[in-house]
Amino acid sequence: MKEQMMLISKKEYEGMKETIEILQNPDMMSQILESEKNIKEGKIKELKY
Repeated sequence: MKEQMMLISKKEYEGMKETIEILQNPDMMSQILESEKNIKEGKIKELKY
């Protein structure tokens, strides 16, 4: 089987690394899930400028 390679920008790579770090952090994930729950329950409203 031939090895395959993909080229991505540094910005995209850094974004993927940051996403992985967040997904592996239980405290951050808990905060994200709590925020999503609050949005669904209408406890958070959009700020209009």
